[in-house]
Amino acid sequence: MPGRLPIPKPEERPQVEARLRKMVQRWPEVSGYHLNPDPVVVEGIVQALVRSVMRTGYPYCPCRDLTGDPEKDRANICPCQWHHREIREQGYCKCVLFVGDRYNPEKAYRPQEEGVTLSAIEAIRHRWVTVYLTNWCAHSRRVKAFLQQAQIPFEAVDIEADEAAAQQVEAWNRGYRSVPTVVVRLIVTEPFPPDLEALLVASQAQLMECRVYITSWCAHSRRTMAWLKERRIPFEAIDIERDREAAKRVQEWNKGFLSVPTLDITLRATEPTTDQLRAMLGLGTY
Repeated sequence: MPGRLPIPKPEERPQVEARLRKMVQRWPEVSGYHLNPDPVVVEGIVQALVRSVMRTGYPYCPCRDLTGDPEKDRANICPCQWHHREIREQGYCKCVLFVGDRYNPEKAYRPQEEGVTLSAIEAIRHRWVTVYLTNWCAHSRRVKAFLQQAQIPFEAVDIEADEAAAQQVEAWNRGYRSVPTVVVRLIVTEPFPPDLEALLVASQAQLMECRVYITSWCAHSRRTMAWLKERRIPFEAIDIERDREAAKRVQEWNKGFLSVPTLDITLRATEPTTDQLRAMLGLGTY
C-alpha cells in the first residue's frame, strides 16, 4: 500500500502512473482478491488515483468523499480501510476495483432496491423553482404559500404580465393557460433508488430533462443508469472524464468534488397537489 507521497511535478506523472498501476496489479496477489475483469473500470480508477496523487500527494479512493483532514483521510488511501469488509460482505469493494471469488458483475451493477419511502432527499444539492401563475388564482397562492413555508426560494412569473411566459405555459398545457405550472430543476448527487423513485415516479411530474454526469468505471454511475433504463426514463449520459466543461460543472455543484453520478433533472407539474410538490422537490412527507 503506498504511503504518503509528495506532490509530484507534472513531468513525473508517467512514474506516478507506473507506480500506481503496479500497486493495483500487485494488491490482488498480496490480498488474495482479484481485479475487476472489466479493463474499462480498472483503467478509469487507475487514472483517478493518478489525478489524486498529482493533486494531493495521496492515492485517495475516488469513490469516497474526503474531510480535508489528512489523518482522517488516510483511511481512504487505496486500497482503503473498508475494502476487506465490503468484499467479504458483498463480493466487491465500493469502487468495484477489487473483487472476491464470488464476484458477479450483474449483481454488482444492478440497481439496489432498498424499499421505497418518500422521505427528505439528502442527495439534492441545489434547487431552482419557477412558478408560472396569476396573482388572482387561489391555487397559485397556495403553491406560493407552501414554498414560502418550506423556505424554498422560487421565481414567480405572472403570465398575465409576461406574454412570452403565457405562450410557454400554453405550449406545455395543450393551449391552456393552466396555472400554477411549476418547473423544478434539481442537482442530485449520488442518489439511491428510493431518491429517484420519489423524484421521478412518485411525484408524477413531467420529466423535461435528465442529464447524468458519470465516469465509465464508477459502479454507482452504472447502477443509476441501469435503474433509469429499467424504468424507461430517458436520460443523457455525460462522461466527465471526456468533457472538461461538464467536469467543471460537477465541481461547481459539489463544492469542488468530482462526485458522480450527479444528475441535472428538470421536472414540470401543472396544478400540483401539495404531496406532488413535496415529492418533486424532494421534501418528503411530514
